[in-house]
Amino acid sequence: MTKTFKIIFIFLMISILACSNSDNDEADVTTNEEEIKNQEEENEVDSTKPTFLENEDPKPSEKKWVKVEELSDEFDGDELDTNKWNPTPKFIWNGQDRGWYGSSRSLFEADNVSTGNGFLRIEGEKFNSPKYSPKDNTSEAPQRRYGGAYVYGKTLAEPGYYIEARMKASKTAMSAAFWLKSETKPCTDNFNDGENLEIDIQECVGIFTGELGDEWTNDDWAVNSEWDKIFHYNTHRHNSPCNNIGERQTKGGKTNFDKKNADEFHIYAAYWHADGSKIDFYIDGALEKSVTPVIPFKGALRLIMSSNFYDWIEEINAKEMGFENPLEERYTRFDWVRVWKLEEL
Repeated sequence: MTKTFKIIFIFLMISILACSNSDNDEADVTTNEEEIKNQEEENEVDSTKPTFLENEDPKPSEKKWVKVEELSDEFDGDELDTNKWNPTPKFIWNGQDRGWYGSSRSLFEADNVSTGNGFLRIEGEKFNSPKYSPKDNTSEAPQRRYGGAYVYGKTLAEPGYYIEARMKASKTAMSAAFWLKSETKPCTDNFNDGENLEIDIQECVGIFTGELGDEWTNDDWAVNSEWDKIFHYNTHRHNSPCNNIGERQTKGGKTNFDKKNADEFHIYAAYWHADGSKIDFYIDGALEKSVTPVIPFKGALRLIMSSNFYDWIEEINAKEMGFENPLEERYTRFDWVRVWKLEEL
């Protein structure tokens, strides 16, 4: 065999093996997700009503829950419903992109978003080389080394809604988050009287890196909180050019699970009181805590599902951070999202 033929032969074999590995990854994902769905069917949650345990439903007797279809999705299709969701943070306002593309080492990309086997999936990845976001200064070296995604509702969520999702973190150092935020418009044009507000229904990581005393991140609070097996919920009032408050003002709470966030699904939810005075946080249908934010949250907010690489996460090797795990383990999964509002009987 000539040298040329040997090179061609080797190239073909590499291509075949690469395709085979890719096919195997997809097959493993399908098998894994089918098993998850089969387990779910054994403990089916009624999709026609909100998830509450007995005596936990805050609904007044004279009212009923009605699904807000524009913000609810079972993710049963082969593609993301882009009539409801935007798979990229890009947000053009007066000709300017005001989107947020992730923390300093992370990049939200639409190609990390997929649906399949009844799940919305956000892939976590480590890039071969750093990338720029559309808004980065390209005269400086790129710093974004980890890929995730930011999916947001095209319809804003409003006070009075009950907002819930069944989700599970990936087996990576990426976050898994279900949250609401003021739109990225100038503060003079938002629905919150110029306030920059945020409701975190759940945020966690799949793999926690770092230990007590780390100089890199000064993350003792995160170590002590066990961020890889946590129900972590908050209300934030951020600084805004329209309302200069200095430091962020936060009210919230947390509780820990026996198992890690990457090992089991939970239903995370929040009842946003109609007058904005309280946010009640629920886990698997049970009230965990009623939080009174520092100011009433009275204006509409954007509903978001995301996976980010937080600035306080310590970078170690890719394998220990989970980025060499099979594709099926690098997905943050949302089984469904359901949003409800109260109406008169």
